[in-house]
Amino acid sequence: MIEYINYKYPNVTLLYSTPGMYIDALYKANISWPTKYDDMFPYADKPEDFWTGYFTSRQGAKWQVREGQAALHAAGWLYSLRVLDQNATDGQIDSVIGARDALLDSMGIY
Repeated sequence: MIEYINYKYPNVTLLYSTPGMYIDALYKANISWPTKYDDMFPYADKPEDFWTGYFTSRQGAKWQVREGQAALHAAGWLYSLRVLDQNATDGQIDSVIGARDALLDSMGIY
């Protein structure tokens, strides 16, 4: 894909890079970055809609969402393995689908 884009669009050059190569390129470009001394929080994405508690409130709920997403990802793997298993019965597949759908519903509501 990189070769195709580089060929198709001669004014664009794509390449594989590393963070070190990126920092080196910035350094070679002699770019002067401003230093920010004041605090950028509280952040607001709309007038009177501040994110002051975004990173500190409801830690338990955020943990539950992360754990639920991990379980949902694992359930997707189990679903795939069960569906691909030639020896699985329709009842087993229906059971896995039901459990996955219940977890999807719970995560969607949460």
